Amino acid sequence: MKTKTKLTAVLMLSLSGALAAFAQQQSLIGVVTDSMCGATHMAKDKTSAECTQMCVKDGMKYALVADKKLYALERHEAELAKLAAQKVAIKGTLKGGTVTVESVLPAK
Repeated sequence: MKTKTKLTAVLMLSLSGALAAFAQQQSLIGVVTDSMCGATHMAKDKTSAECTQMCVKDGMKYALVADKKLYALERHEAELAKLAAQKVAIKGTLKGGTVTVESVLPAK
């Protein structure tokens, strides 16, 4: 029975290490947008900020365009709404193409 317990513990530690490799702390600088439009907004009669707000209201997620990549953003929606179409510095956990936002501030 002790061998099973040790094996289970080793497997659990290995799994948690593997999961940690997929989720990484990141600091990114980019522009707040939405997951539909990305860097190019489709509503030509609206500003980039208005288009972002409209798309999010219609069910899209806030996103960040940084280094020609698009990252979906989770959490801190109220702050992201105020910073739509602005350059920001985001700290958070990156997993796949999604950043779980820990902090967002206007970039200098």
